[in-house]
Amino acid sequence: MSEYKTIFGKAVKALASDPTDTGAEGQIWYNTTTGSFRTVTAVGSWSAGGNLGTPRSFLAGAGTQDLGLAFGGNGGTTATEEYDGSAWTAGGSLSQARLSAVGCGTQTAGLAFGGNVPPVTAATEEYNGTAWTSGGSLSTARGYLAGAGIQTAGLAFGGDEAPGKTGKTEEYNGTAWTEVNDMSTARAQLAGAGVQTSALGFGGYISAPTPTTGITEEYDGTNWTTGGTMGTARYAPAGAGASSSSALAFGGGNPGNLAVTEEYNGTSWTEVADLSTARKRLAGFGIQNSAVACGGTITGTTAATEEYSYSIYSPIAATWASGGTLNTARTSPQASGGTYDAAFTAQGGPTLNATENYDGSTWTASGNTNTTGYRAGNGTQTAGLAVGGSDGAVFYNNTEEYNGSTWTSVPATIAAPSQLLATLGTQTATLRGGGNNVGGNQDTAQTYDGSTWTTITSLPSARNANYGRGGTSAAGFFVGGDTGSPINNTEEWNGSAWSAGGSYPISARGIGGDGSSTAAIAFGGASPPPHQTGANLYDGTSWAATASLPVGAEGAGGAGTTQNAISIGGTPSGTNTQEFTGEIPALAYKTITTS
Repeated sequence: MSEYKTIFGKAVKALASDPTDTGAEGQIWYNTTTGSFRTVTAVGSWSAGGNLGTPRSFLAGAGTQDLGLAFGGNGGTTATEEYDGSAWTAGGSLSQARLSAVGCGTQTAGLAFGGNVPPVTAATEEYNGTAWTSGGSLSTARGYLAGAGIQTAGLAFGGDEAPGKTGKTEEYNGTAWTEVNDMSTARAQLAGAGVQTSALGFGGYISAPTPTTGITEEYDGTNWTTGGTMGTARYAPAGAGASSSSALAFGGGNPGNLAVTEEYNGTSWTEVADLSTARKRLAGFGIQNSAVACGGTITGTTAATEEYSYSIYSPIAATWASGGTLNTARTSPQASGGTYDAAFTAQGGPTLNATENYDGSTWTASGNTNTTGYRAGNGTQTAGLAVGGSDGAVFYNNTEEYNGSTWTSVPATIAAPSQLLATLGTQTATLRGGGNNVGGNQDTAQTYDGSTWTTITSLPSARNANYGRGGTSAAGFFVGGDTGSPINNTEEWNGSAWSAGGSYPISARGIGGDGSSTAAIAFGGASPPPHQTGANLYDGTSWAATASLPVGAEGAGGAGTTQNAISIGGTPSGTNTQEFTGEIPALAYKTITTS
């Protein structure tokens, strides 16, 4: 037998700590601190993808991680969306709205069948990358079924014929469905993976007293046989995979939402990395080592998308933690900015003019602003800006500059005195937009160069409370706000014109956030139910979910980047600081054992 040195060209090293460079992949070393042999191997993990344009559950999916489809879902929708590996865009609508249907195939040759209209339907539709057209109907109408295969060789199995569960299986040849041998166990709300001649059906709902199951069955093109039982029984999971010996199961309910992910090797299931967001009634597609999870039910429907991939990195998930307590409660719009460990905030209530500086752990009182009230502001801890506002009765158009300890009123005034406006950028390069006054919501937009405000092209729509922001006066965006009701618009400014950016996952006013035009974080806001906890990252094209705030907040101040940021006060708490640490890449170390 060849020695490690002969194969790899190097002897096994003895190291006090694990190496951190990517060259460690495939090497073996002895960690003298832990007393174990170690290596780095590729592992599967979930990461955030772009959010769906339409939050929904009971949807169907098809395709691959970089060429995917999602369609149908709750709410009687016909919406179809196409995924390019980072963002979703609208595709052709289904001919028939339905939920709990099944999808298979590819983005340019997709198949949708069954589902609930209600009642259950047998309808089949085929997608050509642009539009859906009718295909041959299932022999048995049903919802909550599973499937596998491609557009010209599909497989449908299980489901609910309303009222009874079924194990019926049908094969599709691109024109018509033919009933074949039944599954061994009739059930609904199961998941499937594979192709017509090598498929897998797993999980689901049978009936009381043991409604949720982990039963797995393998199909060889003729018969179903029993496979390895899932480690976690569940109903309404999602699945992905190329065959009956290479599949992935994720999410589902038992009875609460699950994040558990398991891989199947043709014999048994092994638990691997969990979804970031526990959910059921979601859609899944792709193969075992390159899959997508989208939509589903958390407490309400979600637009969150996650991607499962193999890598030598096993990321440390993004987190929020409690920071220092503010000396003054701030439950209304604030002037804020800086970094997570060198931030400022001012005002935040109709009678407030108090300012505080943050050093990463403690807030310290600083100089008061010259005007009280609901202000907007931005910049850094030593070069900040406060603009407009009101004290609840009088609307302001003034501007004040901050040097880290003192506020100075400057001659520059904004067009139209207003409150609930938004600003972004630096003290000498600021963009402001929206707001309201006695005349109602505004679409006014202006830039500030350190001495003068200049009116630019108006926002696409009049709004207030659009505090989510990122970027500079030459390349920035505002997100959310209120036009009479909360909206989810992202409006991008390129220095000369406004354009629509990626839609935010929820419609909300009072979203907080900070960052650049291509790397920003947004969090909180108010949208029924109020005081949202959701947080999302923006890459200049689409929003992707990240770790949620521990405490929901509307009108919170924001400072920092997508790697390190803070949420400052906001309704209802007023005094809390929440600190964000973004996902951290980390090598996937493995201890080598003899077992």
